[in-house]
Amino acid sequence: MGNTGKKWLKIGLGILIGVFIMLFIAQWYIKNKLTSYIENDLPKTMKVSYSDLSVNIFSGSLEVNELQFFRIGQTTNDTLMQLKLHQLLVKNVGYWSYLVKNTIHVSDVALENPTVYYNHNPKVQKSAYKSESNNSFEKTVIVDGFNMENGHINMYNLETDSLMLHVKNTHFSLKNIRFDAKTQKQKIPIAYNGLHLMFDSLFFRMSDYDDLRIGKSEIENKQINLQDVTIKTKYAKKELSRIIPKERDHYNIRMASIELNEFDYGFRQDSILQIKSPQVLITEIDADIYRDKLVADDMSIKPLYSKMLRDLKFDLAIDEVKIVDTKISYSEKVKADRQAGTVNFNDFQAIIKNVSNTYVSPAKTTLDIRTEFMNHAPLHANWEFDVNNMQDRFLFQAEIDLLKASYLNTFLQPNLNVRLEGELEKTYLTIDGNDNSSQIDFKTKYENFDVVVLREDGKEKNKFLSDVVNIFVSKNSNKRKSQFVEVTKQGVERNKNQSVFNYIWINTRAGLLKAMTFE
Repeated sequence: MGNTGKKWLKIGLGILIGVFIMLFIAQWYIKNKLTSYIENDLPKTMKVSYSDLSVNIFSGSLEVNELQFFRIGQTTNDTLMQLKLHQLLVKNVGYWSYLVKNTIHVSDVALENPTVYYNHNPKVQKSAYKSESNNSFEKTVIVDGFNMENGHINMYNLETDSLMLHVKNTHFSLKNIRFDAKTQKQKIPIAYNGLHLMFDSLFFRMSDYDDLRIGKSEIENKQINLQDVTIKTKYAKKELSRIIPKERDHYNIRMASIELNEFDYGFRQDSILQIKSPQVLITEIDADIYRDKLVADDMSIKPLYSKMLRDLKFDLAIDEVKIVDTKISYSEKVKADRQAGTVNFNDFQAIIKNVSNTYVSPAKTTLDIRTEFMNHAPLHANWEFDVNNMQDRFLFQAEIDLLKASYLNTFLQPNLNVRLEGELEKTYLTIDGNDNSSQIDFKTKYENFDVVVLREDGKEKNKFLSDVVNIFVSKNSNKRKSQFVEVTKQGVERNKNQSVFNYIWINTRAGLLKAMTFE
């Protein structure tokens, strides 16, 4: 090699060494800049600690180990949020795109074993959580992939130190995340796709009395699959009755699964939440609901379902809800010295269409229900209403096959001190009503019907009162030519302090009484 070649080799090596030195200096500078920012420039309400921070300018990566982040209240100095993280790894930061396009482009962000503790202060208004800064972030941020492994989320009530939410062993990932001048104006300030969420279990305190628990579940893009969902009152029945100021239901409800297909959400006018799904499938509900009527009455107005949908604070559009393989038991305790009366529905199947407050008339919400009533009587019901009808007009139709009256005694005897005997061979009813009053058309065929009024102890027959009542009760419907008795009862007044199902019940009772008594 000549002198000229050696000269250029030395120059080349010098330049190469100089570049490496500059890169190492740049790497040292960036690391110290980050360290200085974390230690000196973060807002006073934020604190960060870590065991190690490393920057690799050659690969464009950042690694932080044993990271802890604290968010402190501005006035209370309470710890509002704490994040503990085994490792934060940022890969392949694109320097060229930042220099040329003013875009921060990152290949991957990974969080390993994060645990979040959040203390909710119910006294703080939501507006207080908004950022105080009005400065817009003018750069575009693109993250090809975000991945969180083995995460745990805990939320507590700051006042009572009670657990409100716990999510265990969470795996969460997003793809193609983008933040720019357009997205930052949205309610959710990022665009993304490829959402995937899995967790082993979730606990959520629904109220002061009831808890929600969900087992191992998964959300992938627009498909939601929740397993082993339970809603349960955390107090025993007697304890609940002792502590509540007015009557409320005691719940023990389990659902094997809830599936939402093609689930989608968004915000109308960037403020009103919109939820959509063409189908929700709920399987194997086992519901045990109990109410102690000895507790003070809840005198609040109970809206019909049409009004409940209409008054939602968000837009809901579910084309169909399908409920399969379900059983429901409802019990009421009316007398202190008696057990609660119970009605039950087995093999309950339902298809509910247009569960929505966004459809326009003449579209209606419809319910098609098939079940076995009181363990033996097939029941088919259709229910429809228009959410846009301000009078809350509805139509309820039902058909009941052979119903042995004695099966009703599990509810009637402890609650009304009455026992029935005989059979309703076939019953049809149609209730046409609104929020104020209704009319029932009732048609039934029955045999050997008898009403037994019981003594105060609920066991022995009160022969005198039973004989008086049965003077007015026709024992059979087959004395008529059609063998069916058909009646119409108008002006059934709704008690708005009672539930929707109470309205159905008092209509049915009115039709049954008119059909069986002499006029």
